[in-house]
Amino acid sequence: MTRLKSTALACAMLALSAPLYAQSSVTIYGRMDLGLVHQTDGMTPINAGNGRVGPAGKGTTVGQGSAARLGFRGTEDLGGGLSANFLMEHRFDGSTGAPAVPFWQARSFLELASKNWGAIYAGREYIPAFWPALRLDPWGFDTVGTPGPKHQLANYGVPVSGIRSNGTVGYKTPVFAGVSGILAWSAEPLVRSNSVGGNITYAQGPVYLAAAFDRVDTANKLALIGGSYDFGIVRVGLTYAEATVASKDNKNVSLTGRIPVGANLLKVAVSRLDLDGPDNTNTRLGLGYEHFLSKRTSLLANIGRAKQGSLSATTLLDFTIKHNF
Repeated sequence: MTRLKSTALACAMLALSAPLYAQSSVTIYGRMDLGLVHQTDGMTPINAGNGRVGPAGKGTTVGQGSAARLGFRGTEDLGGGLSANFLMEHRFDGSTGAPAVPFWQARSFLELASKNWGAIYAGREYIPAFWPALRLDPWGFDTVGTPGPKHQLANYGVPVSGIRSNGTVGYKTPVFAGVSGILAWSAEPLVRSNSVGGNITYAQGPVYLAAAFDRVDTANKLALIGGSYDFGIVRVGLTYAEATVASKDNKNVSLTGRIPVGANLLKVAVSRLDLDGPDNTNTRLGLGYEHFLSKRTSLLANIGRAKQGSLSATTLLDFTIKHNF
């Protein structure tokens, strides 16, 4: 009887203490994407997902199709539909091993999430306008084929503060009938003090629609709208962005296509960026093919070509193997 009472007491204590030992998990992930990268001697500045910017870096090198990364993400179930989440992602050059600065350059944030009420996050994170611009780019801002932030955000992210924000507090809504949104505020003292940004998206079936904004001050602000429709044989996307950068007004429109070829993908894009000032219109073309060897490994071939005003055109090509883990 004494043993039975002891066992019952131990079970009761374990049941009472169970919420204190919530389930948690940590995932290590990353990417390497390396091969041959070639750039012509054109004079038009051209941004690529691998970080190369023309007309510097002419010729053929062994380089990245997209930036190498190593990340850690984790979650702890707090019970009652609540969870605590974190993410830290380091970027580096896979062809040299050189680390990005800051070390956790890509993202580093902590988040308190609710299944019913959304999530509040704080740290270093992408501005909300980044997400629809990324979704509407067939390359996801990677390789030399991508229109990239320069076009998708009408040159806003390049000279202002990049596409990330330090010292950010944000709120992500839950998804209601395909509709969700993000609202963020930054207290970063030097570049984005008291800046605000937000997005709203609708994703249901083959339809994706989005609108976004970002505002640092009256001299630096962004507005974006876009959408895509998946016809099965091709997913067509359209993005329009207007940005004021250092009191200069820029506009961009991008038309993109993502075409399945069996289990593989053909990607196409044409973008036209009208920078403030004379002789500043930049037209960029992108074409790429991704052949999947598995769910995590693929072979890629991409070409990007841009011409601005009277400057000679610049062309970038890459042939790489990419592995996600």
